[in-house]
Amino acid sequence: MKLSVDWLNDFTPLSQIPFETVLEKINTSICEIDDVEEFKSHLSSVITVKIKSLEKHPNAEKLQTTIATDGNKDYQIVTAATNVNVGDIVPLALPGTKLDGKEILDSELRGVRSQGMYCSEKELGMALESSGVLILPKETTLGISVRKLFLWEDTILTIDNKSITHRPDLWNHFGFARELASQLKIPLNSFPLESDTKWESGNQGLTVKTSEHAHAYYVCAIQNVNITNSIPKIKSRLEKCGIRSINNVVDVSNYLLLELGQPTHFFDRSKLEATSFIVSKSKEGTSFALLDDTSPSLPENIILIQNGNTPVALAGVMGGKDSAVTDSTKEIVMESAVFKREDVRYTIRKTNIRTESAVRYEKGLDSYTCLPVIKRAVQLLIENGNPNVKVFEPQGFNHTESKAVTINTNLSFLRHKLGKKISLQEVTDILQRLGFIVTTQDETLSVVVPKYRQNYDVTIPEDLVEEIGRTIGYASIRTEALSMAVETPIRNPLRELERRVKQFLALEVGFNEVYNYSFASASDAKLEVAYTESSLKIANEMPEDHALLRTSLYPGLIKQAKLNQDRFDSVKLFELGRTYHKEGKGSELAEEKRWLSILSLSKQKPTDLTSIEQEFLGLRETLSELFFYLNLPKFLWSKQTRSHFHPNASLALHYDGKEVAELGILHTRFSDLYDVKRRVILAKINMEVLVEIWENHGRNSHFIPPSHFPQGQLDLSLLMNESDPTEPFANLVKTLNIPELESVFVQTIFQGESVGEGKKSVTYRFRLMSYDKTFTQDRFKELSDSLVTAAKDNGYTLR
Repeated sequence: MKLSVDWLNDFTPLSQIPFETVLEKINTSICEIDDVEEFKSHLSSVITVKIKSLEKHPNAEKLQTTIATDGNKDYQIVTAATNVNVGDIVPLALPGTKLDGKEILDSELRGVRSQGMYCSEKELGMALESSGVLILPKETTLGISVRKLFLWEDTILTIDNKSITHRPDLWNHFGFARELASQLKIPLNSFPLESDTKWESGNQGLTVKTSEHAHAYYVCAIQNVNITNSIPKIKSRLEKCGIRSINNVVDVSNYLLLELGQPTHFFDRSKLEATSFIVSKSKEGTSFALLDDTSPSLPENIILIQNGNTPVALAGVMGGKDSAVTDSTKEIVMESAVFKREDVRYTIRKTNIRTESAVRYEKGLDSYTCLPVIKRAVQLLIENGNPNVKVFEPQGFNHTESKAVTINTNLSFLRHKLGKKISLQEVTDILQRLGFIVTTQDETLSVVVPKYRQNYDVTIPEDLVEEIGRTIGYASIRTEALSMAVETPIRNPLRELERRVKQFLALEVGFNEVYNYSFASASDAKLEVAYTESSLKIANEMPEDHALLRTSLYPGLIKQAKLNQDRFDSVKLFELGRTYHKEGKGSELAEEKRWLSILSLSKQKPTDLTSIEQEFLGLRETLSELFFYLNLPKFLWSKQTRSHFHPNASLALHYDGKEVAELGILHTRFSDLYDVKRRVILAKINMEVLVEIWENHGRNSHFIPPSHFPQGQLDLSLLMNESDPTEPFANLVKTLNIPELESVFVQTIFQGESVGEGKKSVTYRFRLMSYDKTFTQDRFKELSDSLVTAAKDNGYTLR
């Protein structure tokens, strides 16, 4: 938001205060300033001059040589302009002036000295295009800067909008001046809302139907309007705040917006089809032409202004084109209203139309200004080229006219919240300067909030604390260390476990952690069949891809793999996150579950099943190492069927009789669905189950002193059917209770012509360790024979 310091001075004498002090007070007690700049300061050296003589350039057919005077000094200027004559008063840019990034120099043009350049409207920033030098009125004073001539001598403050989003009373010059006057303890001179305007009797047939869709809504008829240009003061002030001047009626509406923060609108009465007005809500597909030359098809429940049955404006946002004021307008209808901020926000969101009026309405204005602003508008219309207007009695309603907010508090509460001892007199003085009405009894305060602060802004005692704190300056409140006991923080086992798991996966085995949205599509919710029925739809409108809360972390990881499958040879990802499940339709809250999901994207072609199987076994080994890392060695792998995994590549890990994890190769139908070109190996761990097991068993010591004797190992290859699981034989060996057996695992799996179609060769490796003597050849043979016997006795074929 831009503020003119010259305009602020209309209401309070800021010029009496050092400007640095004003800026410091704004930054420390009101809001943040993004920028401070002199308006069009580069035009300070552009002055008004009168052309005394004009001759053809001696060396150039298209140039002219002129002599111009500022009343005291003459200048020789070479120009190519064809619209200048002797006696014309024009703007002259003196040497050193920078226009459009180019510096004007005292130079020679074809052998003739030129001490500057005459300026057009375009070069002065007054128009996008111009055909010649700007010719000023004959009565223009000579030798003055165009900044002074066009009332551009001003300092513009650019306010950070975010810092006043809760203060609709500051989104205008009068409100900001009122705040500055209270903070700087200087008088507030002018009250534009107290304009004295007399109404003509009658309403000229206008009526307003009461509606619940607005806090207040008024219209009044205004006759004898003459459309022309605005006076320099209004035109320059609009320009300095970034608003283009249109005509002397529309400019009044924009001027009021910047002066008082109250949006208004003017309709051309001759273009209105009826005399009645109502605030209503749109039906699906409603459409009419707007001032920005668009005709959007509106969804339902957009608030509209209807003239009879015809929509003429998007309430609080933009007027309609068909009823707009034009050069031929003679009679207007003025609208002054305050709409509900929720309705205006809804309109902005649905139409994507954001205007200066909408920005103010969405903050939550109070309706007390609706009638006074009409009187001020009439005063401005008269001042701005409409001295003969006749204004008839406003018609309308105000639902919140009697609204008042009173806050009761006490001095002890204020001191405690501020952290500073402040007297009752100081509190009363500050609040009264800020416009509050304060009644005290002992140390109790009853505070009536001013109407311009009572909507959403100051409503509770803590708000008064903020008002006092920012006024005395937060820097005046001494900083003190918190007085609190130093205690051992409460232990969070789940957080500890998550850190250890992340450390292992990221630092030990080279996986990358990712974070995905907690949203999912309907197709994502179908990946894990067990949770399909417990998916939870998001109440507020979302795109289809984000319509549900996720019931599985897998879809997010798979989508990440798809994005990276062509960029990296190795894609190894993991995510720690929550899933959300709602059983039934009761009022109970949805359940949250905590998971660790892992994805490894195969490096091999999808048809290279042998290599893919090795990668699958590699991820199984990684998960096994994770459990060893967590000091949980007594886990068991078993074959389990999961619909989202390949039938012959689906495992579950159990610990202490509880299923903790699953591992599998993603079924090809899901690979096709997500357009993943390589095989996807997935795993997930139930962190809530794991943390319980880790707490019960992970702190137990499983340490075995190292043996003084060397380790041994045996390999045994068995011939199996292609679909046979490998885990049963490993479990069988563990039941033999071989004292030297330390571990057993699948070393390799081989398939090929040499083992036969539909068959595979599985090589098991047995790690052996003796703690009392060195292995002998006889003991190795004995152990080998016992393993072979066990295999044969249980129907396995040796290879």
